[in-house]
Amino acid sequence: MRPHLTGRFTLLTHWIPRKTPTSASPKLKLLARLALPLVAIFIVIGLIAAPASANRRQDAMSWALRRIGCPYVWGGSGPCHSRGFDCSGLVVAAYAKVGMRLPRTTEEMLSSSQIVPQRHHPHPGNLVFFGSGHVTLYYWRHVVLHAPQPGENVQLTRWYPGSSWVPTGYYRVRDAGAGPMAGLARWAHRMIARYHLRIHQHTNLRDVFPHR
Repeated sequence: MRPHLTGRFTLLTHWIPRKTPTSASPKLKLLARLALPLVAIFIVIGLIAAPASANRRQDAMSWALRRIGCPYVWGGSGPCHSRGFDCSGLVVAAYAKVGMRLPRTTEEMLSSSQIVPQRHHPHPGNLVFFGSGHVTLYYWRHVVLHAPQPGENVQLTRWYPGSSWVPTGYYRVRDAGAGPMAGLARWAHRMIARYHLRIHQHTNLRDVFPHR
């Protein structure tokens, strides 16, 4: 390097301002401290609530499967051998065992807001209607669990596409997929939203992107 250029490079080096590390905003530190435990809470809720999310629907189906062999009795909603079941009585009794109250007849079910159409593939325990006069519980593929008619017992029955006896609608019971952790999940969501808003009420762009 030429000697007469050394001074210029030295002067230029002193002239360029050095970047000094800036400390994070206290509000961002607060946000970080809150984020970690809240993320941990949601992970725990997810691990617990995921397997419990379908408990009520599956439990209702499990209870109904244990009623196979019970006699059909018009207007019956159990118990098995003393009163028997009709089609809607079996469904109502199964969901009542998991703490969910449904209208007593198929017509009332179809006009109720307690059931909604099942848009995707049905799951065991979903309601399968055959017209407005017969309701069953979905079991698997083209198989339903139901109390068919007088003289028959509660049974699993396969229906065949193209036959005269095919489903006219698949429905799910509202909140039947809400396990015992659903309330805790809603509470945690409200807490996170509340703290998020509280922090950002006093946060501006300067806190997020500090000037150097």
